[in-house]
Amino acid sequence: MQFPRPDDPAPSHPDAPPAAAGRFTVVTPSSTLVILALINFFNYVDRQVLAPLIPLLEAPVAEGGLGLSSTEAGLLHTAFMIVHSVASIPLGILADRWLRTRVIAIGVGLWSLATAAAGLARNYSELFIARAAVGIGEAAYAPAASALISERFTPAQRARALGVFQLGMLVGTAVGVVTGGVVASAFGWRTAFFIVGLPGLILTALALLIYERPRPRVARATARGDGPPVDASIALQWKTPGARAAIVAINAAGVLITFFVGAVALWGIAFLLRYHFDGDKSHLDEATMLFGLVGTVAGIAGALSGSIVADRIERRRPGAGRLTAVGVGALVGAPCAAIALITPNLWLALGALAISVYFVSWYVGPILAALHDVVAPHHRAAATGTYLFLVHALGDGISPGIVGVLADAISLRVGLLIALVPMALGGVVALVAVRWSVQVAEAKRE
Repeated sequence: MQFPRPDDPAPSHPDAPPAAAGRFTVVTPSSTLVILALINFFNYVDRQVLAPLIPLLEAPVAEGGLGLSSTEAGLLHTAFMIVHSVASIPLGILADRWLRTRVIAIGVGLWSLATAAAGLARNYSELFIARAAVGIGEAAYAPAASALISERFTPAQRARALGVFQLGMLVGTAVGVVTGGVVASAFGWRTAFFIVGLPGLILTALALLIYERPRPRVARATARGDGPPVDASIALQWKTPGARAAIVAINAAGVLITFFVGAVALWGIAFLLRYHFDGDKSHLDEATMLFGLVGTVAGIAGALSGSIVADRIERRRPGAGRLTAVGVGALVGAPCAAIALITPNLWLALGALAISVYFVSWYVGPILAALHDVVAPHHRAAATGTYLFLVHALGDGISPGIVGVLADAISLRVGLLIALVPMALGGVVALVAVRWSVQVAEAKRE
């Protein structure tokens, strides 16, 4: 397969493997995307395995649990996300200056070991530390991987490529939830951490198979005339009409939408168990399978549809496609999610949840594509790191803990309904930001 001609600097002869590449080196964009999507799949398996284990972790120590409260359980996810968000910016900058494949490989190995280590936790503190450490490893991955994909695909293909990459998130979330629930029910919550953590170590080798030219130092690149100095390019980027507002709005929309997504991802199974199975833990497998099935099918369909819609609108009106898909998806998905949370009928709840997940998943690929459209190519990993810092620190990093506190104080239903409000606001922000993204696209054409 030939390299699609990217909009960024590319190897001199992209149609054939570079002379420096080994026999088994991965060069083509499609192969690169497959590997990165597979790694992203395990990324979210490890991340979301915690959700079905919460009822077991809340069980008394005498029954094999750790006796956690809902607040403590929610803070486990918050610990992961806060560490993840703080580490995303420096690791994103590192990915712009070093070989991204090496950053990816180190991150994968670290998060896999940390996930397995959670199975050895003897108390809440040890489990808290293990889950926080997972955040460091995963923070190394997304900025480097998404920037690498944007380099390998043209702007017209970018949303679809990133949408396929983010399918790993949707499928991994579902598989992590289902695997965690099934394994934990049969063999205990500790085994669940071992099962999903250790296989990820194999992926470090896969990451190193991806060919990437050494990244020249900025000073050398500038001296050769290959690009502007970092300070100059950032200044130019901020002076582009609409760029500053577009970057701020894209980040804000991501934070607001992710706030609810993170909350429902952690508490969705517990919600079904409490409100539709009377809290009976013997139905944990059933609640897990139902939630996982809805999330997988609707999420995959939504991510693919949203990416296609975004790219089609983008071709007709450059700068508008990505954010239009994000905004419409969030605004349609929000009321459907409210129905799912309010109705006492299980099947109506699952149907409304499926529709909501489908439309909300429209943001998965386009939002990063929209961000990469308005920043300089050699700042994409750092921009992605900043985006991840914000969405995790202010979005899904704090929402599970907030919902946990509200669940203890009022009810889990009320907590999730409150978390839903920001998602609808995020849809509005995305649609407002279309005008600024269009201005950036027009400035690029001039």
